[in-house]
Amino acid sequence: MKIFKLFIDENIKTWKKLSTKIMIIAIILSLFAVLALVKFMEKTEENHLVYNSDNSAGENEKEFLEREIEFYESQLKNEKLDEETRLVTERNLEMYKLYLEYDISPYNNTWENELVDYIVEQKINGQNTDETLALLKNKNYNNYIEYQKKLLKQQLDNNTISEQEYNDGLTILDLKGKYEIGKNNDQESYWKRNIIQKIENAQNSLRTGINKETNKLINAEEKKDFEDSIKLNMYRLENNIPDSNNGSNTNYRMRFELLAPMFSIAVISIAIIVIAGGTISNEISTGTIKFWALTPNKRWKIMTAKLLSILFYIIILVLITSLLSVFIANVFFAEDGETYLYCQNGEVKEIGNTLYTIEYYFVKAIPIVIFALFAVMLSTITRNTAVAVSFSVALYIGNGIAMQIINQFITKDWVKFIPFNNLNLTTKIFPNATDMTSMMFGTNFATSTSLIFSLAVLGVCAFLMLVTMYDSFNKRDII
Repeated sequence: MKIFKLFIDENIKTWKKLSTKIMIIAIILSLFAVLALVKFMEKTEENHLVYNSDNSAGENEKEFLEREIEFYESQLKNEKLDEETRLVTERNLEMYKLYLEYDISPYNNTWENELVDYIVEQKINGQNTDETLALLKNKNYNNYIEYQKKLLKQQLDNNTISEQEYNDGLTILDLKGKYEIGKNNDQESYWKRNIIQKIENAQNSLRTGINKETNKLINAEEKKDFEDSIKLNMYRLENNIPDSNNGSNTNYRMRFELLAPMFSIAVISIAIIVIAGGTISNEISTGTIKFWALTPNKRWKIMTAKLLSILFYIIILVLITSLLSVFIANVFFAEDGETYLYCQNGEVKEIGNTLYTIEYYFVKAIPIVIFALFAVMLSTITRNTAVAVSFSVALYIGNGIAMQIINQFITKDWVKFIPFNNLNLTTKIFPNATDMTSMMFGTNFATSTSLIFSLAVLGVCAFLMLVTMYDSFNKRDII
């Protein structure tokens, strides 16, 4: 009960401070700053992201095609062209003629554009193009999918592909046909094509036993990850759930949800470090610590109350920030937010946007606790607020860059035990989520540790800091 009373007193002091109110305002402003940035992106990009759902070429594009055809025809009249340049020129001429004849936009990325490329290859190789030209003329997407399946079967019959390659290819074509992926040049097709590419990459890795990204043999854990990846991406297609990291994402709400935690958590971290860095040194410098020393309260209880107060402060700030982030996203964006998907016992599960956002913020806040403990430890040892705060803030800001440099030049296993290499827990708790930290600094041998390993390293660090600060606070004179 004494600790609880001390805890209440510490919270009253913390929330009454002007600096606390300023920090809360700064956190709110950081969210609105991200909102303004995303809205600016939306305004800037809306003129460039034009989707033509009927895939036809506009008047300006037709004029462009006519000029290009005229240019390439004049080029072919030049007898001094080398063979390679002539081949490329003939290829481009045929392609632009087909675009113009069949009214296809050269800037799209649809099944018609793919078919034009294939027809050009057929013509260059002297093959019959009657069937493919008929597909292009009829503009029937389903017939194109069936034609692709026929070509795939011919490859199987000619033993140019294995039966597993055939089955994988057939699965991809079935998905394209079912969800009309690549049929039109619209926003939905962009993220769905990216999903199809991920499924193909996972199929290739499982089929060959080699990770396509690393070119290394996959182990049992990676095999399961690839199998889960296929299930998750098929679930996205079936339930029309876009991936936030799809390469051509124009869901600006997802952009906001990606950037907001990075900025707001940074502000919260600095706010907590400032408070934690002065939690002991300020009271010693002002003499208020003498009051606590003269009461029946034991010193370890005073320290515990202060630590619990800081932890409670972190929880409240993160909760308010996450809820405010959800509120801003719901008010200012019409799109749906990210739904987090994961596999459990071979079955795809999902976490709704609101709950996922709150959980994501709290996972991102775990490193704040570590830096707060570090600041309190310095405050207790040095009894100097300036030293505790400035050193802790510098370490918080600079640790990512420092680790990036160290990990690039040192490839020893002991680097994995450096606490700063284990701070990014979001990629381990939410492995299927897009994380800005990983996008900025990447993943390497030093950071690709398991969740248990990272928690153990951080737990040992926290324990050592707690022992140090309690020992210093209990044994040193504060009167």
